[in-house]
Amino acid sequence: MDFINEYWPYVAALLPTLGVAFLFYWIIRYMIEADRSERKALAKWNADHKKADSENASGDNSGDSASS
Repeated sequence: MDFINEYWPYVAALLPTLGVAFLFYWIIRYMIEADRSERKALAKWNADHKKADSENASGDNSGDSASS
């Protein structure tokens, strides 16, 4: 029991620091994961639009120059 009474102030002093460090790690990890997901979705969106634009451009070569 003496061990707990002797070291409890040290543990109590470190707990808030460890808690904040865990929260910081958790928040940064999810920010990086969200950024990765957003970049992946944006790349897919850009690829889909490039594909749609190239399909529209190849369909517009029918000789109709009214759009120019």
